[in-house]
Amino acid sequence: MAKKKSFQISDSLSDGLEETITSAHSYSGEIRVDVIPLKKIEIDPENPRDLKISFNDLYNGLSHTDPHYDHKTKEILSLSSIANSIKEQGIINPIIVYKHGEKYRLVAGERRTLASILAGKGDILARILDSKPNELKISLLQWIENIERKDLTLSERLNNLEKIMQTYAESKKIAIDQVSSTELSQLLGCVKSHALNYKAVLQANKQVRHLIDENKIKNLEKAAFIANLKSNDIQHQAIEACLKGATLQKLKVTVEQTQQAQRTIKKIVSTRGRQAASVQLGGTKSIEVAKIIFDSVIKNTSINHLESHFQGLDWTDYKSATYHFKKLLQKLEEITG
Repeated sequence: MAKKKSFQISDSLSDGLEETITSAHSYSGEIRVDVIPLKKIEIDPENPRDLKISFNDLYNGLSHTDPHYDHKTKEILSLSSIANSIKEQGIINPIIVYKHGEKYRLVAGERRTLASILAGKGDILARILDSKPNELKISLLQWIENIERKDLTLSERLNNLEKIMQTYAESKKIAIDQVSSTELSQLLGCVKSHALNYKAVLQANKQVRHLIDENKIKNLEKAAFIANLKSNDIQHQAIEACLKGATLQKLKVTVEQTQQAQRTIKKIVSTRGRQAASVQLGGTKSIEVAKIIFDSVIKNTSINHLESHFQGLDWTDYKSATYHFKKLLQKLEEITG
């Protein structure tokens, strides 16, 4: 069974951008499709790059004194499968360039260009713009180019998306956080629920973004679900479950069970009376009853991380039991507060 893709561009957006690309008015110039020499293509210095490998590296070979030698070697290996495909089938999707003097500067298709050089090709099929498109159109074109790449991480997708939103916000003279989910869904051609997920993850706290950047959280829906959790304790548990491979459905069940447990605990805490010299929770003087209550609470999977705080508990000593029971209530109040 084919794996369902989390990221996709709608047919309407693809069609719409195709029309935009082929429109002379939209780009203040005409576009044509032609075969151009690879040696006439250059990187646009104003556009950020995903790769460290350069055209010269492939034409002249890597230098062992290059500080990025190991990284570039890995990049060449990652380009090998594309190069083999180009050798067998050629370029299916043309790269996009714009005319710059006697050269052509890349708008989209850096990997295909580098892989074509690696494959030993002398030229490449390209859509050629007569002038450089504006930043928003470049960002959208690059988003479409990258969105179906299997090796693109969630972090890389978010970085691309931030660039799109920043450019769009600047064009509208608004702050980036004022870009609505409706505007984002229209920009990307995705359903509003996906746009909401994107916004939630972009606004996630540092811990969640760090885990995404480290490629430990890879799924957009899981990342958005975790980012939307308001309780730090619950979010921490959801992160741990996610890192252990929990499905989105399992995450939702885990969080719901934790929230239900916390509501129950909060209700117990809110109804407790004054504490006497004996161990009490509802007025018991029985160590055994207190122990049953204590164990029932502390062994709950949603809060069992608190157990390390009660290593010195001695159930043969009322004073120790009372102290630790108060400490338990205090911890529960911190969690539910």
